[in-house]
Amino acid sequence: MGAVAIRRSWAAQVRRVAFTVAVTTAATLLASARAQPAAGHNRSDTEWLQAIQNAAQRTNYSGTIYYQQGAEVRTSRIVHQFDGAVAYERLQVLDGERREFLRKGDELQCLLPDSKRVIVEKRPVTGNFPALSTAAPADILRSYNLRHGPVDRVADVECQIILLEPKDQVRYGYRLWVDRSTGLLLRAQMLNERQEVIEQMAFTEVRIGETFDLARLKPSWSTEGWRIDKIEKKPVPLPWSFTIPEGFRQLSAVVRRFASGGKDTVQAVYSDGLATFSVFIEPVQGGGVPSTTKSKGPINAYVHSLGDTMITVVGEVPPNTVRDVALSVKALPAR
Repeated sequence: MGAVAIRRSWAAQVRRVAFTVAVTTAATLLASARAQPAAGHNRSDTEWLQAIQNAAQRTNYSGTIYYQQGAEVRTSRIVHQFDGAVAYERLQVLDGERREFLRKGDELQCLLPDSKRVIVEKRPVTGNFPALSTAAPADILRSYNLRHGPVDRVADVECQIILLEPKDQVRYGYRLWVDRSTGLLLRAQMLNERQEVIEQMAFTEVRIGETFDLARLKPSWSTEGWRIDKIEKKPVPLPWSFTIPEGFRQLSAVVRRFASGGKDTVQAVYSDGLATFSVFIEPVQGGGVPSTTKSKGPINAYVHSLGDTMITVVGEVPPNTVRDVALSVKALPAR
């Protein structure tokens, strides 16, 4: 994959914060929750996770979000709306390179005005804040213990603090601030084994339950005449075996080409419902590369050579997890 590809895959993982949603009916949830404000206090563990999933996808909301990783802080503005069948979203990145993301269902567009380019791909809702997970709550609770903390406020909204504590050392923990009325996730922190915050996201201001208005979802720029690049992902069988930590399952296995003229790279993605890591496998010329560990906040990567193949495992899991997975990769016997 090379240094450039590693950095790009790394950046893609950094943007992909290990938080995702599953959905049911939120219009009823919103109405009943506001009519009975005490109901949230009596939710079961499964009901709390389901409420977070519902609200992130099927509630109308907008606001400003900050993302902090160490000394780095970024902000964005989000508008999320649901028409009763399809979720729409507009996310404006307010720092650094000008970018804007538009979503309709599982189609995602990334607008890059400086290069007059639109990148289009099919990407199911996975882990972008305030989403939590598309996994069933029961699957999450197999790997994490849920514990209730005190009531607190975020963006002037009363929230229930919920802790998701890992049952082993192969994943990080989470502290969540959840609107007690609607179930919308308003702040999320990722915690290492010492209970230190290694990443957090939160609304600094939020409006919940707004009227559906397609005009608020229009892009900031006219894209007439811009280049449109469609990313196609080709599912592939994996001629490799891995030792995957308990609780993780494969979400996808595709072939990617990270640069023009570059070699095809196999990417397999694994998740336990919250934490996610990817395994990249690509041929290299001129022998192997030395084993290397890299870390940035909650993102850890391990690069390892296996003959003329380079293995890179990267994700929002502890360093030992990516190392152990990378070292377990073996080629299956040719048929």
